[in-house]
Amino acid sequence: MYKTLPLVGRSIYQLYLESCEPKTYMIPVYQRNYAWEEDEITALIKDVDDSLAKNPEGTYYIGTLVTYRRGDNVYEVIDGQQRLTTIYIILKALGVKAISNKLTYGARRASASTIQKLDNYPDLGEEVDNGIRNGYKYAEKALNDFIDSGKRDEFRSYFLNNVHIISVH
Repeated sequence: MYKTLPLVGRSIYQLYLESCEPKTYMIPVYQRNYAWEEDEITALIKDVDDSLAKNPEGTYYIGTLVTYRRGDNVYEVIDGQQRLTTIYIILKALGVKAISNKLTYGARRASASTIQKLDNYPDLGEEVDNGIRNGYKYAEKALNDFIDSGKRDEFRSYFLNNVHIISVH
């Protein structure tokens, strides 16, 4: 007998902001450090903006997220850590503050601390994950380069509601 996987398309809003009971997405130690560079972050932001321009009501799929439920609302990220972290970084660069679901790194204090303090950029404290800090800087730059200030709210809304990730848990 075959068991079907529980595949669910979730918007970025559903992933990070909509929650009756806040979730924690925990990146385990066996996952590599955050490594997206300027080209990858810029390409993602540009692709989302192109999708918005072509069809403002359409859905843009960003890939998959595979998690394993570790406990009460704690989900270990098995696959999709780079995307999940990039989405979080872009949310912060867009000025989204009311993120109810948490992203953390289980065994990397500098990474966990940097993610927590992105609202205070550039003052990220003494323990800083350079990959995450640079990712934020690249996201800000790409948003400023490609998204007109008058279009920022429209882009933010599209990013939150029309960008989806396929979630498996």
